[in-house]
Order: sequence, then C-alpha cells, then structure tokens
Amino acid sequence: MDDKKEIKRIPTTEVMTRLIKSENFQTLYADNIDTLQLPKLSEYLSELCEQKEITSYRLFQEVDIDNSAGYKYFSGERRLSRDNALKLAFGLNLDIEETQQLLTISKNSRLYPFIPRDAAILYCLHNKINYRETQEHLFEWNMTVLGDEKRYDKPDD
Repeated sequence: MDDKKEIKRIPTTEVMTRLIKSENFQTLYADNIDTLQLPKLSEYLSELCEQKEITSYRLFQEVDIDNSAGYKYFSGERRLSRDNALKLAFGLNLDIEETQQLLTISKNSRLYPFIPRDAAILYCLHNKINYRETQEHLFEWNMTVLGDEKRYDKPDD
C-alpha cells in the first residue's frame, strides 16, 4: 500500500481569488497549506518516468544528461537547470502544459512565446518533435541548443 500523502491540487485562478479576497495571509496559508505547495521535484520526476514507462537511465541516455548528474536531480541533491528540465521534457514526451508544470516544479521560468528560443521550443513540443530533431532545429535557426552555454541567441538588431 502506498503511504504517500496525496496533495489536493486546486486551480491557480482559485488560489489567486482566495489570495486577493483574503484579509489575513497567515490564516489563508494555514487553512490551505496542503494545496499551496508544489510536489517535490524528485518525486515528480519518478512519477513521470513511471507514467511514461521509461527508466531514468534510459531517459538520461536519450537526452544527453550525465547519469551522475541525472540521479542527483532524481534524488533532490542537485538543482535542475531550465535547459535540463527541457531536455527531460523532450525525453519524457511531455506536452506543453506538462512541460510548463515541470518547469514550475523545478523552480525554473516557464516558456514564454515572445522569446524566440522559447517560441521555437514551444513549436517543437506542440508538434511532438523529438529531442534530437529539436536540437537540430535550434541549431539551424541559429538559437542556443539545449545545454550549450557556449552558443548564444542572435541578438536583436
């Protein structure tokens, strides 16, 4: 039997409404502590692998993440960078909404369509383009590939 405490999720709009209407933040927080927390990244990643029926080892291979670093993400010992979160999203075949959720839980900024590289990544996610092809597209479009800090997006003119 699973001893995990299930966290009840409520829509963000409802949380915002409660927050705005509340006269006392401390009371609001105390009354809603279970719903105002993100799941642990390590648990969330393990859940995703289970749902998508892929081992973490295979996932790391598919998206060029070093095993040692990857296992540290899964154990919570190491912070997951935005690019590595995106790599995992592609390796797990996440859709846009699932990817945004992974970025939020990993405490990284969500993809924003007015940023050219983010727009390209959103396009690839929406069209179910795999990780390797996405990397090729980013390179062809003169954008920084995932995990390559040496290349930079073309500056605005």
